[in-house]
Amino acid sequence: MKSRWKAKVAAGVIGLSLVGCNTNQIAGRIMGNAMATTEQRIGEEIGNRVAGALLKDLTPALMRQYTVGLMQMLFYQGGYNMEFAEYQPGEYTRWKAEGSDYGQEIVKAFLRREEDGKEWWRIESRATDEANDEEVELIMEALFELGEDGQRYIRRVRAKYPGEEEAREVPVHEDDAERWVVYSQGQLTEESMEGLRKGEETLETPAGSFATERYEMDSTQGATTFTWWVTDQGVPGGLVATEHRDNDDEVYQRMVLQAYGDDAVESKLGVFE
Repeated sequence: MKSRWKAKVAAGVIGLSLVGCNTNQIAGRIMGNAMATTEQRIGEEIGNRVAGALLKDLTPALMRQYTVGLMQMLFYQGGYNMEFAEYQPGEYTRWKAEGSDYGQEIVKAFLRREEDGKEWWRIESRATDEANDEEVELIMEALFELGEDGQRYIRRVRAKYPGEEEAREVPVHEDDAERWVVYSQGQLTEESMEGLRKGEETLETPAGSFATERYEMDSTQGATTFTWWVTDQGVPGGLVATEHRDNDDEVYQRMVLQAYGDDAVESKLGVFE
């Protein structure tokens, strides 16, 4: 299967979650070195809480940081964004996540595009509280504005946090709007993509059987290998699975497609009629 995709690779602010690697490097690159230590401390606190699915115990400030981190992490599917294909309005993907501090089930949906070009997206994360086996759920709906630079700038966020009955607005301030950006750092050349391509595989998932191309990339320090399985068989975004392996070749994080569709057109949080 010869790839028809052109990929964009971007580093997300996963320093907030301790999901990936190089937290100071990533946070420093995007927000400046002055922020890196603070963000790492916040990430450690969030990681400790979320590991036990105790999101409802986070302070408002930490929950806001968690919201930023989760929104960006999910657009990058675990740290690097291989944006092989765009979602269309109404399309969604549902994932099972292993080894992720952000939940065991994750849903990403492109709800609608407004006449002015702004986009409504929804992110859902679910996990089981190990203390009482109760489901912990977080739902966020965000309005994105596409900039001339190709970035998606978040203009509005409404969230329903774990343990809360009602959704609430998450303040998005103009003076820190740069932290609410889904980054894009340029398109890889076809030659570079060919260098990352490791072969073709048929992947069996709960969402179906897919003919895929496998791509691999090592982290800058060589401690982690990122792997993506990509298909052109109609899956929104084209992504079927991702894995992160350490330098002992042990998988410590995995995301696998569970379902996808094109009927996610309604708001769950009342952001539009």
